[in-house]
Amino acid sequence: MAVNQLPVFFRFRFLWHLLFWVAVFVMFWLNGAGIMGNYYQEFMISLAVMPARIVGTYTFIYLVLPFAIEKKKFGLFSFLLLIHFFIYGFLIYASYYLKNPYPELFDFSKQPFFNPGKIVPKSISEYVIPAIGAAIVIFKKWYLDQQKNKKLTEEKMAAELNFLKSQVHPHFLFNTLNNLYALTLIKSDKTPDIVLKLSDLLDYMIYKSNDLFVPLSKELEILKSYIELEKMRYNERLDFKFDIKGESGTYEIAPLILLPFVENSFKHGASKDRAKPSIHISLDIEPAFLFLKVINSVPAEKKNDMPENEGIGLKNVQRRLELIYPGKHELNIEQQDDVFVVECKIVWKK
Repeated sequence: MAVNQLPVFFRFRFLWHLLFWVAVFVMFWLNGAGIMGNYYQEFMISLAVMPARIVGTYTFIYLVLPFAIEKKKFGLFSFLLLIHFFIYGFLIYASYYLKNPYPELFDFSKQPFFNPGKIVPKSISEYVIPAIGAAIVIFKKWYLDQQKNKKLTEEKMAAELNFLKSQVHPHFLFNTLNNLYALTLIKSDKTPDIVLKLSDLLDYMIYKSNDLFVPLSKELEILKSYIELEKMRYNERLDFKFDIKGESGTYEIAPLILLPFVENSFKHGASKDRAKPSIHISLDIEPAFLFLKVINSVPAEKKNDMPENEGIGLKNVQRRLELIYPGKHELNIEQQDDVFVVECKIVWKK
């Protein structure tokens, strides 16, 4: 994660460290002064003990703590923690011993320099500082790990989405070129129109649909263009209806998320039905959601294998829905008697 993307409490590291030690200094100074009633002497004591507190804290969080949170050697960590506890207490006690601002109360000259009976209590009372430092380090590591995992998940999802979207292009192009080839064989006058519409569609797919979301109005334009392109093949043979309820307004939708449902109805329905194919599409645009329903006739010889023989189109869009609209979509695909029905509900992203 780039430094400028970190929260403010993870930036300006030197200033935060300085603020921490100023707070520690003031806290011990005022606490001692409140007990002893001597602000100057306690100021000098707090100042004299600060090097021991700083050295002890940084040696703990940078030399001892990593054995637990990074190397996971908890046995060695416990052993080093015990050693550090006594050394830290000794440094604190030694600072008081050498300074001794209250000789009338504490006669250190009559006590051994290394006095376990004095060292352990000092370490216990002062070890809160390394503990707080360790808690900050552990929280920082946890937060950065969470952000790293989140970023990796987002990058993985983006890569998968790009792969899925890249599959749409050749899949669509293959189907459309088949249509174009068929019209070319019969030297249809519609061929130039198909080439032009195909060019517009590919321009949108390759260059203008790279954003995660696009205006719904633009997506509907592409959907209508594709429908017009497909309808050129059928003349009056195709029973086709396309109803839109509601206004596209300012809604945004994932690009090319609706097209595969419509494309599937033509490829696996109308194009296979040599009798009287039918495709009925309804699109309901509501303030909270969008609901698409596509019904296409199923040729008699395809009734048994139609749901499984979807090709990559529907499987592709189903995965994209899971990635882009987790928990915010419903997709139902089933065969009912002699028709194939797709119902897709998408809740608008806030």
